[in-house]
Amino acid sequence: MYKIPKYYVFQSNMVTDEDLQPGMLRQLEVDKRLTLPTRTHISFLVTATDVIHSWSIPSLGIKADAIPGRLHKITTFILREGVYYGQCSEMCGTLHGFMPIVVEAVSPEAYAAHAKKYYKE
Repeated sequence: MYKIPKYYVFQSNMVTDEDLQPGMLRQLEVDKRLTLPTRTHISFLVTATDVIHSWSIPSLGIKADAIPGRLHKITTFILREGVYYGQCSEMCGTLHGFMPIVVEAVSPEAYAAHAKKYYKE
């Protein structure tokens, strides 16, 4: 079992062209990847504060509308370790093209070490 705070704010921003390193994908890489465990049932609560967004990671079968004032619950179960890329799939404004999502799926053991390091209350 992982000890994760009841409320955790996660913010990730696109890596700019100036900060790209070899092997990074332009306009898809972020400064902070969302690390998740494999072989575990995962739930997300999705919302927005400004306009309608659509949180999408196609290779994980995830697409959820993020609507201001509403909570949308989605679930997933990741079978394989790896890096999964996604983006906002809703034309939500001038910065729409700069909203990539990167999930790094790791073994439950690696995730336990990650959780211990990053999710301290």
